[in-house]
Amino acid sequence: MAVVSGGGRYGSQEAEVTVAAPIIAELATPRFLLMGDSANLALDLHNMSGTAQHLAVKLHSPDGLKISQGERTVQLKDQQKTVLRFPLEAGRAFGLSNLKLSVAGKSVKFERSFPLQVQSPTPTQQVARRFTVEPGQSIVLKESDFGGLARQTVLAHLTASDQPPIDVRSAVQGLLTYPYGCAEQTTSTAYPHVFIDEEAAARFGLKRYARAQRTEMLEKAIGKLSGMQASNGGFSLWGKVSQYEYWLSAYVTNFMQDAREQGFAVPEATHRKAVDFLLKALQEGVSSMPVKRPAANDRLWQDQHFGGSGRFGVLAYGAYVLARESKAPLSTLRQLYESRENAYSGLPLVQLGIALRLMGDEARGNAAIAEGLGKARESGYWWGDYGSTLRDAALSYALLVRHKIEHPKRENLIPSIVAELENSRYFSTQEKLALFLVGQSFTTNAKGKWNAEFNAAGANNSKPLKVNMQGNWFRELTPEQLASGVKFTSRHGSKLYLELAMSGNAAKMPATRSDPISLTRTMFTPDGKPIDGKSLKTGESVIVRIDVTSKVGIANLLVVDPVPAGLEIENLNLVKGEQMNLVKMGDINPAEAMNDARIQHTEFRDDRFVAAIKLSGGGKMTLFYRARVVTPGSFIVPPSYAEDMYRPNVFGLGSGGGTLTVSDTPAKRP
Repeated sequence: MAVVSGGGRYGSQEAEVTVAAPIIAELATPRFLLMGDSANLALDLHNMSGTAQHLAVKLHSPDGLKISQGERTVQLKDQQKTVLRFPLEAGRAFGLSNLKLSVAGKSVKFERSFPLQVQSPTPTQQVARRFTVEPGQSIVLKESDFGGLARQTVLAHLTASDQPPIDVRSAVQGLLTYPYGCAEQTTSTAYPHVFIDEEAAARFGLKRYARAQRTEMLEKAIGKLSGMQASNGGFSLWGKVSQYEYWLSAYVTNFMQDAREQGFAVPEATHRKAVDFLLKALQEGVSSMPVKRPAANDRLWQDQHFGGSGRFGVLAYGAYVLARESKAPLSTLRQLYESRENAYSGLPLVQLGIALRLMGDEARGNAAIAEGLGKARESGYWWGDYGSTLRDAALSYALLVRHKIEHPKRENLIPSIVAELENSRYFSTQEKLALFLVGQSFTTNAKGKWNAEFNAAGANNSKPLKVNMQGNWFRELTPEQLASGVKFTSRHGSKLYLELAMSGNAAKMPATRSDPISLTRTMFTPDGKPIDGKSLKTGESVIVRIDVTSKVGIANLLVVDPVPAGLEIENLNLVKGEQMNLVKMGDINPAEAMNDARIQHTEFRDDRFVAAIKLSGGGKMTLFYRARVVTPGSFIVPPSYAEDMYRPNVFGLGSGGGTLTVSDTPAKRP
């Protein structure tokens, strides 16, 4: 519209103007693909150039995606539309890939890029090999089958040290790439950014982040945690403020203390409320703590705000956090000390001992630490502290080093940590953080130097790398180097320790695992009719039912159901036009099932459905979500899995490896 005005008059004129590219090209792709998938892509072309066009169309991928009939020619009259179909296979691609489209015609030429994520249909696995190298000896490390992992998914590195190495690199990478975000996980995954500056990142063989980048990531994490804080200052696991937990609140506050000490900004109101909560709850919790351990069915242990039967441990942690700011009343600490028979692990005694020392009672503090270093963690119970034998031993060591407490039994923790590492393949976020803190203390307290030679091209390379190191040495290895072999030679006067760590996705679909957790996936039409889920048509929708059964009690069970790439998940609660509360899928109504109070959290992601549930006494849980069929093709069906988030060796794996065939629904004629 154009407007003209004068002193006593005005006028205007308007006309419609079409603003568009000469050729409109839109490529419809699935949100992701799995290795082994094939799909049919739809390219919509619309000629808006004002004249007839003879177009040369080319679709290709530089990243290993296989496109059939990728070069086409098409005639389009002015304003004419058409759809071109391109068969696509995942091929050898893995990770974020790109589809490159080029279109050329009369006075028209352009290129566009469409990203497409390619993932593995199998779960992530970790493989570790440990070796000892005597003075002057050599060892050749060769993994032609990559420990059963798919080659294109493998990430590998070598750790060497003059003492049994703590693989800091794997621990930190595991934290930074952890895909879920309760309050504990948000805190743990942000924690490395507090301590790992660019120099430390280089030392550990990690990606370097500038101070500004670390600040941004920490601010984001603290902002998210602030949203999980209740009005009384406590923190809850999934943001349900009525379910605040004392141990979790101490952990988040401890994180904020460390961030402030390292010069990062923490909102004063958030920190003050948290400290006030810890102080008030510590005094209340200790006042009702018996000196002798009560019976297991005592009503005192039913208060989950204080970790149930783990009350002593969660209060001891809060006492330590408060003592760091000189806000732990000494009389309260001494009263808690008198109740130490309730300790279920050595870590709470170490934490209480340090708190007593910080507040001036060195005698009781030393006694608590000595007692803690001789006490093993009692297993088989949920103590409300998210811990394990490995976490407790590693964190005890890191705390004693941090506070410069030279107890004669401190170094005895290292063999315990190494033994736990050798007996485990999977580690919780708490364990990974504790391992990082131990590895960091190893580096800062490393004493002598050691020497070695490393040859990345096997025994025939005449120019090995000279290694002159103090503490841990890290070296990233490519799949090509693993396949051909690398050589490590000790030039040190005493034995050296090596660890080869590999992570990736299994090359073959793993077998179903149903002990102690079993999972079953079934599909239904929206009106409740069961279907086999092997053949579907675009435009259809399905209701997916997941039955989870556990033989053991699990306080924090994570259930993940990855979907085939031809489907897109929809939130069951947001679907309009269907009365889901009136339909049964098998013997259960989806609306009622998804209102179960044991469901703590749900997520509806592009590639998976996620639920965090509480099965404290074991038993069965049924979950539902809705998915729509959107892309024609042939798609691998990945397995469902469930794990105890803080005992990841306790897990179950559903069946997978089948194929879902999706056919295109013919367009209806007008």
